[in-house]
Amino acid sequence: MMKLNIFSKKNLLDEMQEQKLLKVESRGFWLMWWGLLISMLVQNVMGIPAESLTGEWIIFMIASLYSLEECLRNGIWDRHIQANFGANLVGALVTGIAVFVFSFVQRGYWPGALFSGGFTTLLCLVILQIIAGIYRKRHEQLEYTEEDDHE
Repeated sequence: MMKLNIFSKKNLLDEMQEQKLLKVESRGFWLMWWGLLISMLVQNVMGIPAESLTGEWIIFMIASLYSLEECLRNGIWDRHIQANFGANLVGALVTGIAVFVFSFVQRGYWPGALFSGGFTTLLCLVILQIIAGIYRKRHEQLEYTEEDDHE
């Protein structure tokens, strides 16, 4: 009887192919993430009820939370952005402005949009600061254990 083994635990790629595959997978993840976000925003602006976006929202949140958890577990923040108050403030402001614009376009009521944008900015900044603190603590733990391993 012939055995068909289409899955091998052995890595069949050389180092260059492995790096290229990682880049393809990374780009695919970010294409999916941004695509889902834009799709949900466009559908929301078009007046599609939030209940109809449940599937997209669940997939978006699973991917986001997985990425966050794995980055924190591995002591990784970002390639280009530092985990500091200034960077977090800029990120929170960009998010707050986006929520302000989105709310204003959707409802046309600027005081409500301003409140939504301001609240989002504050909430985002607090969450980013908490996550940055967790990152710094984990990064120190990993650095400390790596130094112990080398001695």
